[in-house]
Amino acid sequence: MTRLSARLRSFFLFLTVCGAIQFLLPSLLPAQENDPGIIRTLETDSPQIENTYYLEATFDNNAAPYHWIYLYGEALFALGTDWGLEVDFPNLTTRYPLGQEPLILSPIGLNLRYEFYHFGGWTSETAGAFSIEGGGAYAIPNTAFPWIRSSWSVDLLGGYRLGKFYLEGNYGYQGGIDPQVPNQWQANTGLGYHFSRDWYFQVEADLTAITVPNSNSSWSFIPQIAFQPDEWLFELGESLSGSPASVTELMVARTF
Repeated sequence: MTRLSARLRSFFLFLTVCGAIQFLLPSLLPAQENDPGIIRTLETDSPQIENTYYLEATFDNNAAPYHWIYLYGEALFALGTDWGLEVDFPNLTTRYPLGQEPLILSPIGLNLRYEFYHFGGWTSETAGAFSIEGGGAYAIPNTAFPWIRSSWSVDLLGGYRLGKFYLEGNYGYQGGIDPQVPNQWQANTGLGYHFSRDWYFQVEADLTAITVPNSNSSWSFIPQIAFQPDEWLFELGESLSGSPASVTELMVARTF
C-alpha cells in the first residue's frame, strides 16, 4: 500500500506539471475548434477536448430543518488537439443554516483524457467525439471524516449529435486506494435537444452500483434546462431518485 501511495503521488505530480504548463502557456495550446455541438449535462461530461471551467451547486429539498449544500468545481485544460487534463477541485459540503455542521473538504482529482475519435463540427448535420479518461482523487487524511480517502478511476466518454438531438454518456469504474472507499461501477447517460438559438432541453439517467464492501445500487433521473450564450453555459435541473425528496442542481460553465 505504501508503494501504491507513492506511485499515486508521483502521478499527481506529473499531472500538476502538465496543468501548470497549460496555465502558463495558454496561447500555444488552443482548444479544439471543430466543436461537435454536444454540451454536457449536469452529471455527464461531454467527451471533447476544450478549455472549460465548471462550478456546480447542489441543494436537497427534503422536509428536514437542515439542508445539505454541495459546491463542486472542475476544469478541463487542452494539452493539444487530442489530450486534456481534468482537475476536480475539492468539493465543499455543509448544511444550512450555516455554522451548524463542520465544512467537509473532499479529495482533489486529476485525470488525463485522450480523445481518440472525432468527426464533424458545429455546423455539420452529424458530429461526435469519443474519449477515455483515467486518474485519481487524492485525499489528505482527516480523522474527523475518516470516510474521505483516495481512489482511482477510469471512464469512457462518448457523444453523438444528429441535427438538433444529441446523446452522450460516461461509463466507468472507481476503485478504492484506501479501504474506506467503495469499489463501484457508474453509468451516466444524457439526451438533449437544441430547441432554439441558445436554449437546450436535457434529461439524464445515472446509475451507480457498489460492488465492495457491500453490494448496493442507486439511480437518479434529472430533467434539466440549459442556456448557452456564446462561451457561457448555465444549467438548472431537478434530480429525482428513490428517496421522497428531490435535489436541485445548478451549474455555471465557461469555455475559453
